[in-house]
Amino acid sequence: MSREEMLSRFEELDAGRVLGDLDAAESAEWSELARQLGISGDGGLELLAAEFEAALSRESAPAMPAGLADRLCPVVAMPDRPPVAPAESKIAMGPWLGWAAAACLLGLLVFRGGEREKPALTADARRDALLRQEAGLKGIPFAGTSGDFSKAGGEVVWSDAKQEGYMTLTGIPANDPGQHQYQLWIVDPDRDALPVDGGVFDIPAGQEKVVIPIDSKLAVRKPAAFVITREKPGGVVKSAQEVVVAIAKL
Repeated sequence: MSREEMLSRFEELDAGRVLGDLDAAESAEWSELARQLGISGDGGLELLAAEFEAALSRESAPAMPAGLADRLCPVVAMPDRPPVAPAESKIAMGPWLGWAAAACLLGLLVFRGGEREKPALTADARRDALLRQEAGLKGIPFAGTSGDFSKAGGEVVWSDAKQEGYMTLTGIPANDPGQHQYQLWIVDPDRDALPVDGGVFDIPAGQEKVVIPIDSKLAVRKPAAFVITREKPGGVVKSAQEVVVAIAKL
């Protein structure tokens, strides 16, 4: 292996070392190349990695620290270096390119980490966003049936344009998912005589109000009614409507 190839391999392994991505054999190879080349790992890269690790440890990914962006990709704005002879230039560039690649990779990791830490919007927030986007949407009230479901209430909002909707439910008894689950059916006579499956859901214990996203299995353009039934775990393909919980009619 030529010195140029050794330098290139060392820089590749050094980036992996800082990222904690070397196995035992690669660590031994890094040590042997360092000995043969008479060099050590890049301290600047280790410092940069520590800064990123500190950023990732926070509750959410913050904006990049001032001045750090200029250090992320030195291949773009490389610091001044002493001039080198043409024959040496290719070798001299190797460490800088490896350092730049590792720094850019670390930058990608910290921002991906920030995306992972960003909490997903709740059904409540998504419902509110839909209402802001389509100001004309009106809630259609649910009415309970009888017995255990006489106090069932709430409303449903549905956007034909976005094929998106949410149920805000109150007064429906909590269910044991191992025994029964609730299922929504969307009645659209213009589409089919059979109602469209709007998704299976649960009502957690101890919550007075829950917001449930509608999971329509087919496109619904002119819904006439939304019907909640109680079914076996996992729901059914076609409901016998033995237990109707609540109905919202347009």
